[in-house]
Amino acid sequence: MKLKLICLFFALYFIQFAQAQKVTSFDVQSPNGNIKLHVETSNKITWSVKDNNEQVVEPSTISLQLQNENLGDKTVVTSSKTENVNNTITAINYIKATIPDNYTQLTLNCKGNYGLKFRVYNDAVAYRFFTKKKDSIIIKSEEANFNFTNNDSAFIPIQWDYRAGQNFNSSFEALYHHITLSQFPKDSLAFLPLLVDLGNGKKAEILEADLEDYPGMYLNLNETKKGLKGVYAPYPAKEY
Repeated sequence: MKLKLICLFFALYFIQFAQAQKVTSFDVQSPNGNIKLHVETSNKITWSVKDNNEQVVEPSTISLQLQNENLGDKTVVTSSKTENVNNTITAINYIKATIPDNYTQLTLNCKGNYGLKFRVYNDAVAYRFFTKKKDSIIIKSEEANFNFTNNDSAFIPIQWDYRAGQNFNSSFEALYHHITLSQFPKDSLAFLPLLVDLGNGKKAEILEADLEDYPGMYLNLNETKKGLKGVYAPYPAKEY
């Protein structure tokens, strides 16, 4: 599985439904209180982020599609837990011997033997799905959205479809284009990291971590035209 990150850099860079089920909401903040995460679960799971009460990420849906069920549709939270974590990571080949690992964690256990973990750092928000299913699972697809408030400019490493539809072939050496999100070109993808300029000296970077037996995430423009969605290479149908 994997951990998704959207990092906020500071300094001078720095439904309505006809038959909707009950909405359950959770609010978590970073150790310093500046970053606030809001999560809602009902027919869909959505997450949003504020920095010092300024909206950074608008409500964005997430889910995980398995062979026979969708983790994230009509979610029923059976229990939740919020905890403060203050660890230290021993670094390898880094300028510091140790790295502080300080965050607030929200764990949601859901009906269907699955759940989510959200982490709120002083400069980042992360989430991941987990399951408690007895057997192995096959993930068909994943829904990951990052909706921004405005049609912000961004530094996008565009990967063109240059091999007859094999657009997941990449050397990860594409140039970064400084364009607005709505100018994301058709028939192309972006790899990570991708940096969005939020204005007022703030930037948001989309990253992922802790990949194991899972395809890396690419990004494309989503339906809002001012947000991004995850795109994943499918399992190969045959080997050559």
